[in-house]
Amino acid sequence: MNAPPEEGAWLEAADGTQYPIHGSCSLGRTAANTIVLESPKVSRRHALIHLQNIGELWLIDFGSSNGTFLNKRRIHHPIRLRDGDHITISDQLLTFRQPVTISEEYKTDVMQRTLRELENIPCWLLVADIRGFTPLSRQLQSEDLDVLVGAWIFSCKEIIESRHGIVNKYLGDGFLAYWPDAATTPEEIVAVISALKELQRKKWPEFRFVVHFGAVAIGGVASMGEESLMGGEVNLIFRLEKLASSLGEPCCLSETACTKLQGLVPTRSLGEFELKGFEGKCAFFAL
Repeated sequence: MNAPPEEGAWLEAADGTQYPIHGSCSLGRTAANTIVLESPKVSRRHALIHLQNIGELWLIDFGSSNGTFLNKRRIHHPIRLRDGDHITISDQLLTFRQPVTISEEYKTDVMQRTLRELENIPCWLLVADIRGFTPLSRQLQSEDLDVLVGAWIFSCKEIIESRHGIVNKYLGDGFLAYWPDAATTPEEIVAVISALKELQRKKWPEFRFVVHFGAVAIGGVASMGEESLMGGEVNLIFRLEKLASSLGEPCCLSETACTKLQGLVPTRSLGEFELKGFEGKCAFFAL
């Protein structure tokens, strides 16, 4: 049996083989995956273990035909892993190990140091989530919901990563993605918007997304293989997503994003709104 890693997290197979988890890792049948599971019942790109929120590891199914099971229950949305959890993919049983718990005090300290040490970096931000997820979950059989949500997450992830974006965190029925301004162009963001709008036309599932542009504190926690996004602009886009939900709008732009994309996409003014925790009024636009 392999010796366990000195720190961090790993997956342990039934035969004792251990797979260290450094950052996020994919699981599937093809060699392109971080962890290759050789079984015909395993999908080519089956699942993902994603690192977010300083040390938290979340399990995500990519709409696989045979599903991903956590402690014998099929998952239908991203779910946080705990030490000792059992992950079943086809006939493969993997035990998740993360014996060292990261305290809230440590997380707070990391966030404060990041904000002190780094300058804010101009970034494009995008938040997307499935509309009416709770009633949708009541309408569908569990397996159908699993496949629907997983396939949607995988499609969005491919759209974002193919345009050099990064999915920073998954949020149950949605996600937060970003693009450092220095590494992208407004035209590339327009391509992402177009691809997501095309996905929206399928209407299954229905989802909304909001795009914003602003300065974000990005702090990498090297030992954990992740980047954390912090600051008022991150809080703002989540407020704007809630506003889009209340207005029933499927795709929206903040004022700064609208200015950056001026002339590249057609927009419609939704008016100005006061948002909790922010001074003044924010202009908001529909796509």
